[in-house]
Order: sequence, then structure tokens, then C-alpha cells
Amino acid sequence: MSDDPRAGALEIGERLSQSPSARLVALAFSEELDAQMGLAEMVGWVDLAHTLCLADAGVIPQAPARELIGALLDLQRAGDFEPRPEFGDLYTNREAWLTRKTAAAGWLGVARARREALTTAYHLKVCDALCNLCDALVATVETWIAVSRRHRDSVMPDYTYLQAAQPTTFGHYIQSFAWPLLRDWDRATELHARMNQCPAGIGSANGSVIEQDRWAIARRLGFTAPVRHARDAMWMHDLAIEACAIAVSVCVNVSRLAEDLMIFASAEFGFVRLADGHSRASKIMPQKRNPFALAFARATANRLLGVQAGVAAAGRTPSGQMDNRLYAYGAIPEALHAAGEAALLVAECVDDLEFNQKRALQALEDRAVCAADLAERLTAEAKIDYRRAHGAVGRLVANLEAQGRTLADATPEDLGAALRSAGAGEEVINTADILACALDVTRCVGARKDVGCASPKEVAAMAEELSRAARERREQIAETRADRKAAIDALFAEARSFAGDSR
Repeated sequence: MSDDPRAGALEIGERLSQSPSARLVALAFSEELDAQMGLAEMVGWVDLAHTLCLADAGVIPQAPARELIGALLDLQRAGDFEPRPEFGDLYTNREAWLTRKTAAAGWLGVARARREALTTAYHLKVCDALCNLCDALVATVETWIAVSRRHRDSVMPDYTYLQAAQPTTFGHYIQSFAWPLLRDWDRATELHARMNQCPAGIGSANGSVIEQDRWAIARRLGFTAPVRHARDAMWMHDLAIEACAIAVSVCVNVSRLAEDLMIFASAEFGFVRLADGHSRASKIMPQKRNPFALAFARATANRLLGVQAGVAAAGRTPSGQMDNRLYAYGAIPEALHAAGEAALLVAECVDDLEFNQKRALQALEDRAVCAADLAERLTAEAKIDYRRAHGAVGRLVANLEAQGRTLADATPEDLGAALRSAGAGEEVINTADILACALDVTRCVGARKDVGCASPKEVAAMAEELSRAARERREQIAETRADRKAAIDALFAEARSFAGDSR
């Protein structure tokens, strides 16, 4: 077995007497390695920090420590490192490569399980993925802010239960999807603070006889602190579930907008027209422009819901099980990436679409969306309680409907009759003026001046507030990235100096 190049990395001839079966390699080893490949760069950082700390402590003698650091730097630059399933996971593939370069590779595993290196790299990878997601969320919000400003006066019906409800503007409508993304941004940064703690230096789960200086490892990698409890450091599955929840929250919010726009882009509505660049032609129906980009965003949300369930199920085991993390190494960063990309795609769709004001106004012609405004004005002017005002307008709409008419056709006499039937007098109000005000959709929108409401002035004020929030968050992400980059640059400078590597 000693002639097998895998022997040292896979402990063949030591605890194990046989090489892994071909089926095990093709199935389990292959899938495990695929899930870990995104960690390759970060595992290199972790190995350098680990080795430097043990060299500082005198655990690894200076000569082999310099040789090992030099080999690790070569591996980080290597163009010939191609991990293969027959050599096991990413860690053992790296170990096999290092063993071919230097006998000092045997010092790499001092006081450390492979899981420690991979888990620490996973924390670094997820932190990076969260920063990327935050970037995408800020960019999406900024795009939607610009669209809301362009359309703060673009009147349209708003919908509940997919029925025309009240008048609004397209600008106000689009903004309603920006605020949830800021909350997702906040959730992502809160998770980043939890992920930005270092699991390294704990042996396997409970510490090791050889003390590794966990604070020193954390500082070298740019973490804020070591994870406080050693066993918890290896099995923080709640953070994987939380990361999936954030990705799902982003995608569900984006999918809700995509669903609406698919409806608004249909021939039956025609409020918006998706750009050709975000559409796909039908292969059988020449007239169709399928909103493929929006459908893809919806499909991403559906897929990540499944990922979230799978990740949660993987954690529902006795503690300390390898299947807690078998797929999470790849699935969590990919889910965060997919969520950010879906948000950016829908942001692009919104930025490039055309809003059809004529069709939106046609949908408002019957003035059904003004019914609540009419009832509120009756309450304010006639001093009757809203229940009676609501009843009067409800009777008015029902009577008009029975005659084949709409609220737009209502006369002062119609309103007076409805008031009397509700037990409210009409003598104290001017029904003509109330109807004129209530059925003017532009005035209805303009009257919504309270905090967060649809008046153009308030939409503009919210756009400015969103812009400030986006700028602040963009600056915070940049600072977070700069802190990590400074730590990793310092780590490599230290490693090159230690190894006498001038490259």
C-alpha cells in the first residue's frame, strides 16, 4: 500500500488497510469534493495562519515551518493543483500535493482535524458571500429608487386579492419592494457579525493539549474574535439555516415583484412592457414575448426554498455529525449568490421596462379605486361614522352596477339617495364637490400625504431616505471588505517574509 500515492493522505496502511472503493470515490468522495471546491482559496489562508501560529509557539521547528510555509505559498499559486476524488476531500487533496513537495507537510495536521480547516474556510467564504449579497441588495435598491423617482407621478391602480383597490403611483408601488431589501441587508450584516468569528484552534471539538493561540489565528485571518465555545465552533448549524432564510427572504420579496410584473405585462393589463432583452420568444406562438427573466427569478425562489429545507434537515441529527456540513459548504455560499443575482436581474428588468400610463389610466376609468376615498370624504364632511359612510358608498356602487353603470357615472343625486338609504342626511354637504374630489384620481393620490403614503412629495422624500440608507450601507460593506483584505494581505506578507519568499 505504500506505493499508493493516496496512502499518506487517506491513512491507508495505518488505520485503514484498503483503498476506498470505486463506488465510494465516484459517489460520496466526488460530491463531497465538489461541495468544498469553493473553499480552496480560503483553506490556503487558514493553513498559513495555523502554521505561523504553531511556528511562533515553537511547536513546529523553524526549519520545517519555513519549508511548509514556502510549500503552502507555492500551493496557493499552483497551476497544477487539480483536486481529484480518489484523493478524498479538499483537505486531503491539498495534503497529498504538499507531501509530494516537502517532508514538512507532516506538520500541517498538528492539533487540528480537517474539519477545523474546512469550517474556518467556510466561515470566511460565507462572510464574503454575505458581503456580495449586501452589494447586490444595495445596487438593487438604488435602481428601484431611480425608477420610483421617474414614476412618482405615474398613476395606476393598486391591487389587493388581484382586484383594483385604491389609486397609487408606479413609483410608490416599486418603493414597496425596496424597504424589505434593506431589512434583508440588516439581517445579512447581523449574520456576518456571527460568521465573522473564528472556529480555528480547537483541535477537534474540545481543544487540544497543544495550545494554538486562537486569538492570534483569528487576528491573522481578519476575524473579530474566536468563537467562544470550542465544540460550538465546529457545529454552528443554526447559522447555515439563518443564511438560507436570508437568501429565501430576498428571493421571495423579489419573486413577489416578478409575479406582479408578469401580470402587469400581460395583454389583459398592459401596464408595463418588459424589454426584449429580458424576454424570450415562443417556439410555437409567434405573437408571444415570454417574461423569462421574471419567471427565472420565481424559479430561483422556489429552488432556494428546497435548499433551505434540505439544510435544515441536514442539521436535524445527533450533534457532531458530518452530514450537518456535507453539502452546506457549497450550498450556503451558492444560495446567497443566487439570491443576489436574482435581485440584480429583477432590478435590471424594472429599470428597462416601459410603463404604459395610457393603459393604467384606462384601468382607472370606472373609478372603482376611488370608493374608499369617497367614503372617507363623506366621513370627514358629513361627520358620519365610517361604518355608515362605507355602507352608503357600498349601496351606491351596487345600485350603479345593477344599472350597468360605474362609480365614474355617479351623480350628486345618486350619492344623495345612497346617503339617505344609509340613514345619513345629505343637506349638510355638497355632494357634487365631494364626488368631484373623490373621483379625481390625481387628487386622490396627492391627498395621501402622511408618512409613507403615495403622494408624489412623500415618494420623493422616501426616495431620498432610501438613498441615504443605501449610501451608508455601501460604505459599511466597503469597510468590512477592506478590513478582511488588510488582514489577508498582512498574512501573506508575513508568510513570505517567514519563508524567505521574495515572489
